[in-house]
Amino acid sequence: MTCFDYLRGGLRVLLCAIGMTFLLGHLGSVSAQTSLSLSDVVADALQNSVDVVRLDRDLALRLADAIEVETRPNPEVEALARYSDKGEGVGLELEVSQPLRFSDFILRPLYAAAIRQTATIEQEAGLFDLVNRVTELYLAHWAAQSREAMARKAAENATEINNQIDFIRREQTLPTAQFNVFVPEALRRREEATLYAAERAVLEARLAFETGGDGGALISAAAAPSPLPPLEQLLAFAADREFGARMARARITVNEARLRVAEKDRLPMITPRLNYDIDPGGADRVWGIGVAVEVPFWDRNGAEVARAQAALRESRMHLAQLKGGAREALVIGLYRQVALLDSRAEAYNTRIVPAYRKTYQDIRQIYDQGQTDLLDLWQVQASLLDAEEDAITTVIDALTARVALERAIGGKIEQVN
Repeated sequence: MTCFDYLRGGLRVLLCAIGMTFLLGHLGSVSAQTSLSLSDVVADALQNSVDVVRLDRDLALRLADAIEVETRPNPEVEALARYSDKGEGVGLELEVSQPLRFSDFILRPLYAAAIRQTATIEQEAGLFDLVNRVTELYLAHWAAQSREAMARKAAENATEINNQIDFIRREQTLPTAQFNVFVPEALRRREEATLYAAERAVLEARLAFETGGDGGALISAAAAPSPLPPLEQLLAFAADREFGARMARARITVNEARLRVAEKDRLPMITPRLNYDIDPGGADRVWGIGVAVEVPFWDRNGAEVARAQAALRESRMHLAQLKGGAREALVIGLYRQVALLDSRAEAYNTRIVPAYRKTYQDIRQIYDQGQTDLLDLWQVQASLLDAEEDAITTVIDALTARVALERAIGGKIEQVN
């Protein structure tokens, strides 16, 4: 199974951008940067990440183990030329033997099949973890990008108000206070933008490491998240697809097969033999069939049996820890968290932030008419910026909770029917 086969069933990336168009519009003006969606970033990671190389290597090693397990010992051929002191010519003794273990016929092929199945599940889990890790980096980049845009916009607004205040003072058209809080406000917001730009640079470097990129500046795009399916469907999906239980069950199967092979290999190895003998002179030809049986004075397979028993105990204990309703309770809790955080993000982006923005526009108009003072304007703007910052945080919290939920169910939410 290739990386892209694994993602084909539902990797449509989820980033919430409800009510955040004012940020994306500002960012869209930066034409020198590359705009990449999460699906683009994930596709690059699955193609270029060193983790994919490591996972492919681990899969190849496990598949090689499976080949080694089910490969039988090679047959042996022994040829012996025979001479007679009577000058009768040359004789020949030919013997073919095939060493066999009792586990070669049924148990070892089953053991090899279990190894292959477990290796495939482990690779799927590794790829899924890579997708989630890249998703979290992308979300963090989008948050830093949005906060940088918000800080730059706030600095521009503060500068605009500074210019207006300077004009009023020069023209003396309206009374104004001697102090101007928007001077340090513009400076502070520019430095905040610089801080978020630095955070973006680090995240772009980390994304470049995961995707094989050049670390250049990029713009993270937004897309609406998929609606949550009913909880019952999510629980059914988790019961079938969750990687922890799947790997635990697969490892139990592997270790049970390993133990059966180890116990069966305690029996002595047998070696059927076929013998063909031509006497010197060629007068007599003798056929023979026999078998050689190993004499088991020492239990040379006891160590492997002990290792297999220990591995089986460990895998059974791991599965027992995952049972008892713990996984179901985790999925239910994460599902409720996502639903509540989605609702909170929607409230901020569709009601709270627009209301603060309307209030700021109103007081800005009142200030321009000379009906309020500068401090009131600054306080309302500060409240608007706090609300916009909270709106970004609510979106990131909701999307990060979705990543945790998808880890718990073992797949993307879009894959749940």
